[in-house]
Amino acid sequence: MKRALFTMLAILTLAAPAFAQATNVAGDWDVTIVSPQGPNTTRLTLKQDADKLDGMFKSPMGELPVKGSVTGSDVKITFTIDIQGQGLDIALNGKANGATITGTAVFGTFGEGEFTAKKVEATTAAAGSTATAAAATTTAPAAATATVGNAAGKWDVMLKTPQGDFPATANFTVDGDKVTGTFGSQMGEAPITGTIAGKSLKLKMNAQTPQGDMTVDMTGDLDGDNIVNGKADVMGMQLDWTAKRIKQ
Repeated sequence: MKRALFTMLAILTLAAPAFAQATNVAGDWDVTIVSPQGPNTTRLTLKQDADKLDGMFKSPMGELPVKGSVTGSDVKITFTIDIQGQGLDIALNGKANGATITGTAVFGTFGEGEFTAKKVEATTAAAGSTATAAAATTTAPAAATATVGNAAGKWDVMLKTPQGDFPATANFTVDGDKVTGTFGSQMGEAPITGTIAGKSLKLKMNAQTPQGDMTVDMTGDLDGDNIVNGKADVMGMQLDWTAKRIKQ
């Protein structure tokens, strides 16, 4: 009896690593993080070596490396964003369940939010690419004749930051599809350049701060006397912004 019990315990001990094997989360994921500024979805590519993770957030604003680990179905991903020369550590602690990961996002000392991730299957991505190409072909004539929105003039701008609303002003001049102007705030004034296609704005500026130069990329959509769906990448940190035209 004792020998049989010992043998069973030995088998269970040897089998334990297999039972605790890490879930495979390698691949592409669409990650939606709900911050104090609202939800933001970014593509994340993960590579896995046993229980170790590394990868990259990828967006039109650039790439951001991540590290992490997997224990069973528990997934932890960490990365750091730069805010005016100061690093903000963000941790995603979640649980994998098939093609989804759900959990909590911890924004350093600024609080917590929720996050979800959905696996991007290769077949789905291929189908999406085909559909996108077909749509682009079908709508090409319409795009060619799209009129450029009127972004010229002065604007009241509001950036949503973890510390609260950050007011600013902008003055745009439009020449064809080119946008130039200035962006002013309590930190001073900086030149801004960009393009406009239809009602879509893409802007870039370099502001000088006590911590050094700060690069800001901004996108948004013109909606009459408003700019909506604004996204700003401030040294890797994703912020929302809106603007309202100042009528003369």
